[in-house]
Parts: sequence; structure tokens; C-alpha cells
Amino acid sequence: MMKYFAFITKYAAIILSVLSIAIVSEAAPSKQLTMLLIPLRSPSAMYRDFLPLKRYIEGQLNIKIRLRVAQKSSDVVKELKNGNADIAYLCPTLYCRAFETANIEPLVRIRIDGKSSYRSVLLVRKDSPIRYTADLIDKTFVYGRYACPGSGLLPEIMLTRIGITDNDFFDVVKLGSDESALTAVMAKMFDATAVPETVAGPFMKNGLRDIRYSNPIPQYLFVARKSLGKALIKKLRNIMIGINSLENPGSMIGGIEKGTDGFDIAEDGDYDIVRLLMRIVDNNSKFSSRSRKDVVRFVVEPEYFVPDMFTKLTPLIEYLSERTGRRFQLIMPSDTDAFVAMQEKGDGDFFFGSIGILTHNKAMNLLGNIWSISINNISGERRGVIIVKTGSGIKSVKGLYGKKIGITSLYSDDGYKSQLKLLEKSGVPAGAIDFVKLNTYENVVKNVYEGSVDAGFINETVLYSLRKDLDVSKIAIIDRTPKIKGWILVSRDTLDNRLIKRVTKYITEYNPRLQ
Repeated sequence: MMKYFAFITKYAAIILSVLSIAIVSEAAPSKQLTMLLIPLRSPSAMYRDFLPLKRYIEGQLNIKIRLRVAQKSSDVVKELKNGNADIAYLCPTLYCRAFETANIEPLVRIRIDGKSSYRSVLLVRKDSPIRYTADLIDKTFVYGRYACPGSGLLPEIMLTRIGITDNDFFDVVKLGSDESALTAVMAKMFDATAVPETVAGPFMKNGLRDIRYSNPIPQYLFVARKSLGKALIKKLRNIMIGINSLENPGSMIGGIEKGTDGFDIAEDGDYDIVRLLMRIVDNNSKFSSRSRKDVVRFVVEPEYFVPDMFTKLTPLIEYLSERTGRRFQLIMPSDTDAFVAMQEKGDGDFFFGSIGILTHNKAMNLLGNIWSISINNISGERRGVIIVKTGSGIKSVKGLYGKKIGITSLYSDDGYKSQLKLLEKSGVPAGAIDFVKLNTYENVVKNVYEGSVDAGFINETVLYSLRKDLDVSKIAIIDRTPKIKGWILVSRDTLDNRLIKRVTKYITEYNPRLQ
């Protein structure tokens, strides 16, 4: 009996010892943490600029921090994945790639001049004849720090908006430095470039002018390995956010990027817009918005250029999240067919789109009479138009007989169905038309502008949104449809009725001007 008791006591002690080690490992991390930085400048400059932050965190944590600069940006992902880095400073695109393979958690994103998001700007010389994005076709273009989103991803999205790729330039070069790219344009070595707005400022005062700005994306951020434990990660985040309360935050973190004056809490969902842009540029569904647990999925018909819609609707999603206490996620399918498939499968909670698509599914609930609510020209009353290229010789709807016409989809209310009635009224049968599906209104306009199609069916507001991208005086409207009801919002019939009622109430109270 005594031997049995001794046996039990021995192994109980071993189990307690193992448990205590696990508890200590969560509460007491190693005596040194490694902070890894992407190579934005020379290693000596990076060490100098991040040293004050490193020392401050060390003092607050009472843990030694080793500062390292990666040789290549891709090395950061490997080091995080292998556990050789505990904290890292990443650009938005690298974060999205790292999140796919490394077990990391976002900490904070930097603020520059009070903003934790940034834009890029498309630039030419002040004396350049180039006035619109479309004018860049057959011109020369120079990228700066292409690996960074402000000088690579965002410029490509601005060009993609009207279908321009690198193949459309007479010559395209990647220099690796924003300042070098800007100087090359000023020296008339290239026609145009695009860089982050903050970098462009001084050059716009000395010979360059803007063509257009991109939509904003969230700033660079710090991340931590999840294996550090929740307690330490929370402490790290609080220490960094606490820098905002110091008398002069810029003296400590101003070197990270010029104008850095604070931090905002970073969440993974903040970077869904970046994933969306990467999906468009890389043509890779791997970078679609991640499906998260315990979120309300708000799925939107992608009839307009998807990044524009995402930016316009993000304030609504944030508003609904705040008012309902539930986290909403904005889902943008790749095209209308994908949207229809998601709606038919009930692969989402709320669906926002045209009446023609959303009213035929009996498994969906219409959320009241909300089509009168205007959400940034997407909902509210709408009107379709038929456009042709100025000088095409097509003066009326009758002239469309036998022509090629661009449309977004066969489901569109103001980009197909309402225009069909104009054809019928003019005696032009639909069978006499060669319809070309082009997915978005912007792509329809671009194809009319280039002469790839003879005409296009679009929503009347789209031409105004493209005024920076092409010369809209070269587009003529030959007919307009009567006003029709705008987009509607429906929900899954199995969704909690209390949530449906709250969303109906809050969305009818929504005022985008106040957000």
C-alpha cells in the first residue's frame, strides 16, 4: 500500500511540475524577444530609426529586445513562421501573406500626421499633356519602391480600374526607390509614376501634378507571434498605444516613417481591403477576405469597381457593427455570377444588390422598403443610360441594330433590363444585339471609350466617377431609362429575427454624411 502511495505521489508530482512549466511559459516569456524589421532603408538607418521604440518597450516590459533587419522582405514571413521572430514590422501586403502561413496577431498600425491609413497618387509633370489615366496608354511609366503597396499595389489598382496593365505602356521600369522614380519623371526620363501621397508632397510643389488618388488602405503595422501568449501580447499592445499619451510621441517613433506621431490598434479585418486588392492584381482567390467565426456576413453585388464599393460601404459596415454589437464583415464576390451563387446557397447573412437578383429567391427576407435610402449613389433611385463613343455615328437606339453592346450582367436592373425596354420601344429586338458581359460599369465605359464595343448599358452616375480616368466628353448618352427602384437588402430566412429587425431599423436611420 505504501509503495502504491509512493508511486501515485511521484507521478502526481511529475504532472504538477509539467503543468507549472506550462503556466510559467505563458506568464513568463523568454528573457529576450526578437523584433524583426522589413528592409525599407539601409540596416544602419533602420536600427537608428527603431532604436528609441525598442528601448522604450524594453524598459516597460523589463525584457531585452533584439533588433534585426531582414535581408529580404520575404525573409520576415519565414522567420515568423519558424519562430525566430517574436515581433515584426510589416507592410500591409506582407502582413496578408504572413497571416496565411505564420501564427501571428496584429498589434498596432502606425499613424502619420494623425491618420492610420494612406493613399497613393498618380503623377506627371506639370507641363505634361497627360490629363487622364487613360492617356497613359503607350506612354512610359516608372515604379518606385514596387515591393511596398503604396508604390506597387495601389498604382496597379488605379491603372486596373480602367483596364491598363504594364503591357499597355511603351516602356515600364521598376527603380526600387520612390525618390528616384519621382526625380526620373521630373527629368523627363519617364512620363508618369505613382507613389505614396506623403512621399509625393515636396515634388508636387516643384514640378509634378496629380492625375488621381487611390482609395486609402491601412498603414504599416507591428505584429506578434501568438505563441507569446495573450497576456504578453496585450501588454505589448497597451505599451505601444500608451506612447500616444506621451508629451512628444514623435521624438520616439517619428523615425519609423516621416511624420509618424502615434499608433492605432490593428485588427485583421482592417486589412481585408488589401486582400481584395491583391486578389484583383494577382487574380488569385487565395487573397479573398477571410471567413471569420462569429461575424455577420454582408455580401454585396460587385456591379461597380469592387475596391470603390468596398471603400464606400466600409462606413456602413462599421456603423452596423457599432449599433448592433455584432461584428459585420463585408464580402465582395469576384463577379455577379459568384454573387448569385452565394445568394442561392445562403452563403452569407445579408445580401445587398439589385432587385432582379434578390427577389426571386424565396429563402430570403426583404428588409422593408429600404430602396429609398441612398448609400453613396449605390442605392436609392437609379437610372440607366445607353452610351456610345462620340463620333461613332450612332445617334439613336435604332442605330444599335446588329451592334456589339457591353453590359455588366444579364441580372442588372439599370445596366441591362431597363435598357432592353428602350430597345423594344424602338423596335430593336434583343436577338439582333451581340451582348458582351464585362462585369463592372467601369469596364463597360472603358470598352466603349476604346471602341472595343459599339455601345454600353450603364448606371448614369458612373461617368462622373470616371472623370479623373478618361475624357468623358468622348462618351455620348443616346438615351435614358425612367428612374427605377434602387438596390435592396435581404437576409437569410434562418437568420435571427431580432438581428434582422435591428439591422432594418439602423440602416433606415443611417446617414453616410455623419459617418
